[in-house]
Amino acid sequence: MKFISSKSNQYIKFIRQLRQRKEREKSGKFYIEGLRLIGEALRTDFPIESIIYNSDLLISDFGWGAIEDGKKKGIDIIKVTKDVFQTFALKEGPQGIAAVGFQKWTNIKALHNLEGLWIALDNVQDPGNLGTIMRSLDGVGGKGMILLGNCTDVYHPTSVRSSTGALFSLIIGKTNLRELDEWKSKGGVPFIGTVCGGETNYRKYNFPEDIVLIMGSEQKGLPKELLEMCEGLVTIPMTGSVDSLNLACAASIVLFEIYAKR
Repeated sequence: MKFISSKSNQYIKFIRQLRQRKEREKSGKFYIEGLRLIGEALRTDFPIESIIYNSDLLISDFGWGAIEDGKKKGIDIIKVTKDVFQTFALKEGPQGIAAVGFQKWTNIKALHNLEGLWIALDNVQDPGNLGTIMRSLDGVGGKGMILLGNCTDVYHPTSVRSSTGALFSLIIGKTNLRELDEWKSKGGVPFIGTVCGGETNYRKYNFPEDIVLIMGSEQKGLPKELLEMCEGLVTIPMTGSVDSLNLACAASIVLFEIYAKR
C-alpha cells in the first residue's frame, strides 16, 4: 500500500486532470468517486487501476470492505491525507474513497446477432442525461448502448455518477453513421426511432424482442440519415404548451414501456 501526503504528487495531479475529457481520452482512464459506484465496479469486475482513500473521511464498513476486495483483486491501494483527498473530490462531504478506472469500449463490428434491448444515442450533449439513460437501460435489463456522432463523454464524472453504477454493467460502443449503416446491413436487428409527433403512439407499437431504440440529440432529434435506417418510428403524445420532453425522461418512458410489454 502506498501513502501520499503531497498535493503536488504527480499521480494526484493526474487524478485532478481526469476531470478534463482531453486527459481521459489520452490516458484511457477515468475517475470514480463514492462507495456505491466503487462497490458496483468491484462487483462487476470492471477494470480498476487504483483505489484511493482517506481513513478520516472513510467512516463506513462498506468502504473498508471495498479496500480489502481491491487488495484481493490486485488493485493498487493508495492512502492519502484528508487535505490531499479533498483536492480531487467532486462532492462536498466526500465519503473518503475514490478510484481510477480503465475505460472499456466495445467495437460495434464485434457485436454480432444482437439480442435483447439496446439503445443508440446521436449527439447527446448533456452528461447527466447520458448517465440517467444508462441507469434506466440497466433497470429494464438492457444490454448496451451505442453512441453516435459528437456525444458527450460517457466517462464524464457527471455521467458516471448519474449512471449509479449502470455504466459498469452495460456494453458501451461508439461509431459514426457510415459504420452504423454498414454494421446494420450485416446484423439485421430492427432499429426503432423516436420522434416528436406524427408517428405511432409508443404505447400502441409492437416492439420486437431484439431491438435497437434510437434517440436523437436534445436539440435536433434524429437526423434524416438515421430516420431512414429505422424500421419503425414512435412518438410520445403530449398536450400542453411544451412539445418535447427531457431526453432522459423520454428515453426512460419508452424503455419501461418496452419492458412492460415483455
